[in-house]
Amino acid sequence: MINKNEIILKPLLDEDMPLFNEWLNKDYIYKWLCPDGEEQKDAWLDEVNNRNDKYDFMKHFIVYYKDKKIGYCLYADCFFLKDFEEEGHDFKSLYGDVPKKNHTYEIGYLVGEEEYLNKGIGKIIIRKLEEKIIELGGHEISADPSEENIISVKVLLSNGFKKKSDGDYRKII
Repeated sequence: MINKNEIILKPLLDEDMPLFNEWLNKDYIYKWLCPDGEEQKDAWLDEVNNRNDKYDFMKHFIVYYKDKKIGYCLYADCFFLKDFEEEGHDFKSLYGDVPKKNHTYEIGYLVGEEEYLNKGIGKIIIRKLEEKIIELGGHEISADPSEENIISVKVLLSNGFKKKSDGDYRKII
């Protein structure tokens, strides 16, 4: 049993990039985060590498369990995301209704180490991200999983998210 208090989110550092890249290459992650292939993977790496510059409205974390790096997560202010253009994402249609900064935050996460899959860690990560967004004064959390990613959809629903439309799940906080 995983103790939620032993799951900690720490800011992603440059030294974490090789591990993040390794996780992106795992089949069970690649198929959901890079469904359009290597270009999408390169976009992820560009986003994370430029997290303190062009993508400073996104906050990236490494998930630790008892000092072991086991996953990754992020949140992004959708006010800035809605005007962002990225291949394969129509952020304008998803977040065109976001009225102001610090209102709606998109989240994303992955469990990078296989031995930690199916242990409830995704649910804990979502709760930890929600706590951070509440501290910021956010009002809504969004996630945009593929509808075929049934496990992720179930984790979101079990955390109180409601389906707004295909690939658009929201939670009012």
